[in-house]
Amino acid sequence: MPPDIEIIVGTYEEYLLGYQLSESPDDATPAKLQLKQTFADRSHAGSIKSVAVQGPWVASGGSDDRIFVYDMRTRKQSQILLSHAGTVNTMQFSPDLTHLLSGSADGHMIATRVGSWTTEGDWRKAHAGQAVTHISCHPSSKLALSLGGDQVLNTWNLVKGRVAYKTNLKSKTTLGSQPDCLSWSTQGDHFTLSGPLCLEVWDIKNAHVVRRSKTPAKPICVAWLNGNELLAGLENGSVAWISLKDEEDAPPTIIPAHEARVKAMAYLNESLATVSSAGEIKVWTIDLEKRELEEIASTNMDCRPTGLGLLDLSQFGNARPVEQRIKVEKKSKATTETSQTAKPAAPRGFVTIEYEQEEKEEPEEEAVTTPKPKPKKKVEKKAVQEPEESSEESNSSDEESEDIFDSDSDGSSDGGHRKRKPTKRKQPPTPSSKRKVKQQKKK
Repeated sequence: MPPDIEIIVGTYEEYLLGYQLSESPDDATPAKLQLKQTFADRSHAGSIKSVAVQGPWVASGGSDDRIFVYDMRTRKQSQILLSHAGTVNTMQFSPDLTHLLSGSADGHMIATRVGSWTTEGDWRKAHAGQAVTHISCHPSSKLALSLGGDQVLNTWNLVKGRVAYKTNLKSKTTLGSQPDCLSWSTQGDHFTLSGPLCLEVWDIKNAHVVRRSKTPAKPICVAWLNGNELLAGLENGSVAWISLKDEEDAPPTIIPAHEARVKAMAYLNESLATVSSAGEIKVWTIDLEKRELEEIASTNMDCRPTGLGLLDLSQFGNARPVEQRIKVEKKSKATTETSQTAKPAAPRGFVTIEYEQEEKEEPEEEAVTTPKPKPKKKVEKKAVQEPEESSEESNSSDEESEDIFDSDSDGSSDGGHRKRKPTKRKQPPTPSSKRKVKQQKKK
């Protein structure tokens, strides 16, 4: 039987793709496995930057500032989250499946309740206002680690919703200017951090490095097999096998895997899935005793991957919707038809944002275009003949102009100003008097 996993991959081309293992019908003996595309969606209006998979839920975050959530029980889109105002760099579901933790370029780290999809925690300056780049949740769901542009490692107490302590990584020369590969072990006793040519394993009890392994190339991603064994995907396409059971000076075992760099990897149900930057997906079986990887299936998705997660199909009773494959293949190709069908889904989230902005602008336009202040100024100019009254009236008009937006609502200041208008109009009955003088002269 094929492994009960489905590989979920996010891509630069805005696609979220799914692949399952199935037996090839052509070869009877021995049975060979092949990867078939079983899921595809193109709702994002920008590149997908992060993918999170846990239980029946799949979430994708993109450069369009949005998070799309899919319920794989129905294999349909379930929710759109608009809580971020920047590229969603990292996401992870808590192991107890109560929250979705996400971090973005806007500096926010947000905890969203799974199910109701409401925001229950928003740390606006999780890393001094700089971008949040990595989040990793502890297996107990009570702790979390985060990395950001400030090069500080935050340890979060998720029960109290605050930072427990901070570790400044600027002085760690081995990690470079951008630490990477933040990942907890399966038991939660250790976590990893990587630099340009090394991978460090930290102990949570005393918060110091227990293993520093030099690698022939830069580590890009990490997958823990158990509490002591881990794999690191390297930039040169190889996989480094590191064991905490070995001596501290023991070098890692290097295993060739891809021709291009290993972009992402994940381990589930005794199967390892890797994807290269060239779009090649491979599935491996693992021999823990010999520390070997055996390839069982591979395919090329013709897209550039950004993230990878594994969906456990055993929770659905080994459901394998391969019938969907024919429709999905048409969507997965970057044709004009798919781009046209994908465009209506892209602006969904922006419609509400534009609508809110229009509502805010309407009252401002009405207040600015009100013609009430203009006649007041004209009346004041006519009263220049009386300097004392005009100075008082000008001061009162200044006071009224400052409160003009408030006075329009109740009309109190307008009413006081209208009382002066008839007095000023009664003073110049000069036209009739001038006519009498002209008539007398004619006589």
